[in-house]
Amino acid sequence: MTARVREFNGFLRDYVNLNQTRIDSLQSRVSSLEDYLFDDSSIADVLVDELIPQGSFAHRTIIRPATGNDFDADLLLPMEEQDGWAPEKYTIELQKALEASNRYVDKTRLGKRCVTIEYANDFHIDVVPFVTRADGLTYITHRTKNEFLRCDPLAFTSWIEDLTRTTNGHLVRVIRLMKYLRDRSSIDVPSVVLTALLAERVNIFSGNDDYNNVATTLVALVEALDDYIGPMTERPWVDDRIGQNLADRLTASGFTNLQSQVKTWARKMRAALDAEAAVSVEAWQKAFGAHFGATKVERALLASGVETYEHRIAPGEQRLDRDLGIPIKLDEQHRVRVVGRTSASASGRGRFRPLSASGNLVRVDRELTFSIEHCTVPEPYDIYWKVRNAGPEAASRKMFRGAINTGTAQIRESSNFAGSHWVEAWIVKNGVAVAHDRQEVTIVDR
Repeated sequence: MTARVREFNGFLRDYVNLNQTRIDSLQSRVSSLEDYLFDDSSIADVLVDELIPQGSFAHRTIIRPATGNDFDADLLLPMEEQDGWAPEKYTIELQKALEASNRYVDKTRLGKRCVTIEYANDFHIDVVPFVTRADGLTYITHRTKNEFLRCDPLAFTSWIEDLTRTTNGHLVRVIRLMKYLRDRSSIDVPSVVLTALLAERVNIFSGNDDYNNVATTLVALVEALDDYIGPMTERPWVDDRIGQNLADRLTASGFTNLQSQVKTWARKMRAALDAEAAVSVEAWQKAFGAHFGATKVERALLASGVETYEHRIAPGEQRLDRDLGIPIKLDEQHRVRVVGRTSASASGRGRFRPLSASGNLVRVDRELTFSIEHCTVPEPYDIYWKVRNAGPEAASRKMFRGAINTGTAQIRESSNFAGSHWVEAWIVKNGVAVAHDRQEVTIVDR
């Protein structure tokens, strides 16, 4: 078996993942949009919380658009239910508020469920009114049907986050790879359906061997998907996490094409994973094309010589076993979950919410808590925490951090500067680390 970790990392970086320039531009535009809506718009008094990423934006599965296509980011706009407002009015009033700004005038388009803001540089943002009604449940609005539609995108995003941790972070990479293949094939399957079908194949009771790297995770999930949908004679039920069928968005012919294509992909990927090292790159190219295994020299950070330490041990960073002398023997019987939460908006409005509900994105100048939850290790035990910063700003400030300290079941932090960050916790029982978890945090500048 040849996993080709280096080649997968390079292929994702250079051909699949959304490049950093686009990510920075997207995050900047979202921050500016949020500031306008809350501080200057005609609907500011109706808003109850910050913009919430949803869909591929929240799941971190947006990919680089194929030539001639654009990419989009979906945002939920939490709005207070208004007496006398029909469902259609929420979207209409949102567009009016945006068109009143010099920044957004003549850039919006009224959709069925959203207002689309068109930007230069091949991307757009869809803003979806999101209403918690008197029944305590969450809805989006459908303008042309003039209806409230029951949905809970936050539950779906949290579900994806949980399964991503189960797969050691590889689920989102697999989804990106499969979206890359979809965009270069004849199949027509919505991203949310493909995402859910793959996520449902994650075995939460599986041993770590299935999810050790991108290649093994990819093959495990695609083969499981083939086993699941291959024998079907009609579209499956794909739960949206509140009991509604996402597969209603998939046509009968689209499903038939998906079945056929998944079978082909599963066969090619298994052959590539099982191939000898000398021919494995060529075998993976039969699935992903000639770009797999090729290397682009286009990384600005690498060219500048700036080391940002996203994926490497930073200077001064501690390791539990090497620096504290605590052996790590993770036990499948013992599990722990670190749950990060962010404070409300800077204005003080809104609720304290889990990071996972918004794709682990948080703006600067927010208070954060990280709590030990769902721990199956019997007490007594010790908790060890590590906080790590990464990215260009962490490098310029020389603030990568990385010390390991004992603590209680909750720690507090602040989102002081932009970049990729994470918090790790180990549960140490009788001097041995038996459980571990990691909460990702992406801090977005103003």
